[in-house]
Amino acid sequence: MRKPVALYGVTEETLALVPVLLENAEIEIAGAFADDVAAARARAATLRVSFPIDANPALFSRPLHAVIDAGAGVPFAERFPDTATSVQVVSPLTARLLWGYGVSSSDRKSELLQALHEVVESVNLTVDPDELFARMLEIAKGVTGADGGSLMLLDAAKGELSIRVASGVEPELWPKIRVKLGEGIAGRAAAEAKPIKVRGRADREEFRLLRERGDVESALCVPLVHAGKVLGVLNLHHTTRADAFDDDDLAFAEQLGRRGAEIIARAQEHDCLRRQASRYAAVNAVREALGGVSALEARLEALCQRVAALAPGGIATLYLLSDDELRLAATSLAGGGLGGEYRIALGAGIDGRAASERSPRFLDSEPGVLAYAALPLIAGDACLGVLSVQTSGVDARRSRALRETLLEIAAAAAEEIAKAEREARTSARATKVSAINETGIRLLSARDPAEVARMTTSSGALILEADHAVLRLQDPESKRFVIKSYYGSADPRGQETLFKLDKQLCVEALKTRQPRLLRSLAKEPAFAALAGGTRSALVAPLKRDGRPIGTLAFYDKVAADQFFAGLFSDDDLQVFARYVSYVERALENAAFHAATAKHRNFDEETGLPNADYWGRRLDQELARAAGRENALAVVSCRIENLADVRRADTRRADLVLQRTAEALRNNAREFDVVARGGDAELLVLLPDPGPRPEERVATLARQVAEEIARDEALATPLRPALAFGYAAYPSEGADRAALVNRTKTPRIRMV
Repeated sequence: MRKPVALYGVTEETLALVPVLLENAEIEIAGAFADDVAAARARAATLRVSFPIDANPALFSRPLHAVIDAGAGVPFAERFPDTATSVQVVSPLTARLLWGYGVSSSDRKSELLQALHEVVESVNLTVDPDELFARMLEIAKGVTGADGGSLMLLDAAKGELSIRVASGVEPELWPKIRVKLGEGIAGRAAAEAKPIKVRGRADREEFRLLRERGDVESALCVPLVHAGKVLGVLNLHHTTRADAFDDDDLAFAEQLGRRGAEIIARAQEHDCLRRQASRYAAVNAVREALGGVSALEARLEALCQRVAALAPGGIATLYLLSDDELRLAATSLAGGGLGGEYRIALGAGIDGRAASERSPRFLDSEPGVLAYAALPLIAGDACLGVLSVQTSGVDARRSRALRETLLEIAAAAAEEIAKAEREARTSARATKVSAINETGIRLLSARDPAEVARMTTSSGALILEADHAVLRLQDPESKRFVIKSYYGSADPRGQETLFKLDKQLCVEALKTRQPRLLRSLAKEPAFAALAGGTRSALVAPLKRDGRPIGTLAFYDKVAADQFFAGLFSDDDLQVFARYVSYVERALENAAFHAATAKHRNFDEETGLPNADYWGRRLDQELARAAGRENALAVVSCRIENLADVRRADTRRADLVLQRTAEALRNNAREFDVVARGGDAELLVLLPDPGPRPEERVATLARQVAEEIARDEALATPLRPALAFGYAAYPSEGADRAALVNRTKTPRIRMV
């Protein structure tokens, strides 16, 4: 297929170029544009050159390979900016270099180098680099007499050379050929930044050849160096003559290499600027599509519509990675596809392979013509999904630009999706933590062990979005861990299967003694046989005083927008661990109240637990707190004048002690622990007192004092004098001794 080329402006230089171009079988002159058509046609007739000339801008609306700007009048890029961005714009000399010289010969060295110099010095390098590199290789072969060669570019990050253009090597093999720095002739030339001329076959050991080339009798290899930096190498070889290259050939190849390096540097600079502009436009388009407050699915659909509009007949589909599968999240197709029910396993198909390898995959309907792209959405170290795009009717040049644009869109989309998912996770986690705190207070307030067990499974399943929840507690007589509560949708037969799995998980949890996430039970050798249809689990041992008393497990995460069970995540594990700490305290609190119902008189005078029990509870709360700010506070309430009251009236002193204990119990929370600490001292343990423990203590002191003051029976012979000391963990003490010692100092006094 011939390449259509148009002329912008008719001068003697462009008219002289026309016959040369007409002799090139690969080039077709589409016509010329001239403001003064009559004068241009007259000039062409004088030189006996015949081709279409008119003033119709439609000439530049048709698909063109290049436009030759004669350089007279307003530049083409200014007059037709839209066309200039999508087509090569070259000068007459550059056009002659690319398409007019035919087979190069040694007597044209200066002319060829001058043409290359003009390309390098052009203000805007709009020439297709691949076409220019191919022409450079043809020039090098023609001048030196080589019958094969290649131009390789250096990837500095990987330290390897790859083929950009080659002669004598099938294009399908180019991407597979990689040469490490220092290996082979090309690798050494690049590593040492020195040209190499080899007469005869190269020595395998000297050049560290991975394989010998029996078809190469002589070789030239010139590094492409610009500003002291190696950008690639120019390789030339001859298959039959050992003396094919002389010193003149080496000198010319070096000059050509310098020009080539300059072209590569300019092309890379131009490419960088184009990428920046492309990325800027892509980022803006992505942000505009993904901005707003609508649901993420609606925003992703808007993005797909924009991507699909980039190419004729375009179709865009976006998958999000969830539970090691790609789930269809949005598409440009009418109706939205099958939603979450359409899933692709990692590694399956083109999209699955792009996700698993984290590398873009492109399919061409014919060489250079993009038909399908699968672009992984990479944010940091994570793959979030895949953007796949189908196209039709895109030519080779537009395909190249489209690939770059799609890559930029995928990068920008990944960043925006990661941001949206982070915000969603943060919001969901905050909501769950708030729900756990609220549920925890209800659990700690419950005194009936059966009620605590029921709330543990039902509330936990709702918070963690679990399909099933199982609580096991140790039977005090048989010492076996039996199911105390189940919450879920399983029928009796399904429960039987689930409970077998839970029994095995219970044993494992008691061994590990840590909350555990089993993201995919099917991939766990110990549980795969028992999993059945259960996909994921969270399980943790429940402990008291460091001793296991039971297990809590949740199975299969469910979502409102999916018909199938999902997998629990690391975020779920963190929320689960926090919930387990509340459950442990609630079970202990309920057990305490149950024991208290049988043995209420821990202290004969007040009916409160004694100091030893209070100390054990404090140690347990300290172990659970694990350094968390304001996790607990302790309070000491001393009746400072109790000895004086006792000397005046023993019975009245006993009444003061009892009423003070009652006032503390009445104004403490259900899960606070009030105990008798000494003859005239009462102790209070406040789990989770809030962000300002001192305010909670001050409120408690005021409420107790007001209740005592209302009791006229305590007014004589002396009004009770109360002194409150307190300490907050960990700022005022990190262990029991430090906290208790801090409470010895009165900080609030009430009469």
